[in-house]
Formats: sequence, C-alpha cells, structure tokens
Amino acid sequence: MFERKISQSVEQTYASLEKILVAHKCKINAREPPRYIQVTQGSLIGISPMTAKKVVSFSLSADGSQTKVESCSEIASDWKNLTLYGNVITALVIGVFQWITLDMNNYINSAKPGFWAWIAQMFETPSMEAAVLVSNLIQALALFLILVIIFEIIIVIYVYPRKNAFTQHVLEKISS
Repeated sequence: MFERKISQSVEQTYASLEKILVAHKCKINAREPPRYIQVTQGSLIGISPMTAKKVVSFSLSADGSQTKVESCSEIASDWKNLTLYGNVITALVIGVFQWITLDMNNYINSAKPGFWAWIAQMFETPSMEAAVLVSNLIQALALFLILVIIFEIIIVIYVYPRKNAFTQHVLEKISS
C-alpha cells in the first residue's frame, strides 16, 4: 500500500490520474469516478518493476483541501503463473537432458546402447563420436536452461519488492 496527498480536488486528481494511466497504455479494469480506478499495467514479458504485468488500484478521498490517494500494486497472476510454470517445465526439460546425457555417457563408456542411444545411432554409421557430440550438445543446452532459470529467479527477486515503482511514478507525475 502506498499513500500520497495531492494539493488538488478529488475530481481534478482523478482526471489527472486517468489521463496519466491512459498515456502509459494501462488497461482500465474498473472505475468509480472520482473515487476509484483499477488498471492492468505492463506485460507478460516485462522483466523490470515498471514493465512486469501488474494490477494497480487507486482509491481517492478528500482530506481537507487535499486529496488522499491510496494505491496498491499486485503482480498479475498470469505473470506469476508464467514464471512459475515456465521454470517448472524448464527444470523438467533439464532433468530429461541430464537423463539423456547419462545414458549417452554410459553408451560411450560401455558401448551398450541404452534408451537414448538411438539418437547417436541415427546416422548411417553409428559412432562414438556422434554419441560424444550429442552428449556435449545436450549438456550445453541443459547449462543454458539452468542459466535461464537463474535469470528468472533474479528477475522475480528484483521485481517483487519494487512492484510499487509504477505507482510511485504515477503519483509523482500527478503531484508535479
């Protein structure tokens, strides 16, 4: 929850707020002029506090000659789900890659084909070089996916505590 007092009437503050939100390409979900407005801001591919998809609500009330604006930002559920399920699926793919790599290494060391040996045997003349190539390629892909998961975790750790950055930006624009 973020709160700020604005030296304007409730109606003026609401009009300024709505104008700023529309200028930032926010999708208005709900409104009760001049007391409340809720918007969706950002996108699913956003990786910063200003661009990650979130639902932001603003409540306005008179406070003497000023307007008290209370705002609340929540990361959108579809952004959370995409991040969570994307990482889970990526981890499962890494597990399969590790299984393939172990099977290939077993094939390389013992010359006994396992479940995944057919990948190295796809060529007209199966060779250990093909198995080594496949094993190394899959290990590189697994490493890349591990780095992707680490990057996603860093994004989440960075975005969540700063989810009110857009709200603060909007309220600063109203004040000026």
